[in-house]
Amino acid sequence: MQNYRNEATDTLIRAILNMENAEQLYSFFEDVCTINEFKDMAQRFEVALMLEEGKNYQQIAAKTNVSTATISRVSRCLNYGNGGYRCAMENLKKGGK
Repeated sequence: MQNYRNEATDTLIRAILNMENAEQLYSFFEDVCTINEFKDMAQRFEVALMLEEGKNYQQIAAKTNVSTATISRVSRCLNYGNGGYRCAMENLKKGGK
């Protein structure tokens, strides 16, 4: 993600971090993303959670209707990425907002 980091992306991240609740985040994402983009992000996170649970590609594809190419991409990110999915999953387990 390093090549994406600049003043504009830093500002975006700060704005997201300063949201106070889920309603504010929903409003923000509804304005910034198309519905499909938002659903795609949620779906990829769901795939990451299922991979962590030990589900196989066929089980994940059947439940989510995601292509095996997308599942493979999420798997690569889990195994060789920057740790973003794992960090988000850990924060979810901690019971954050």
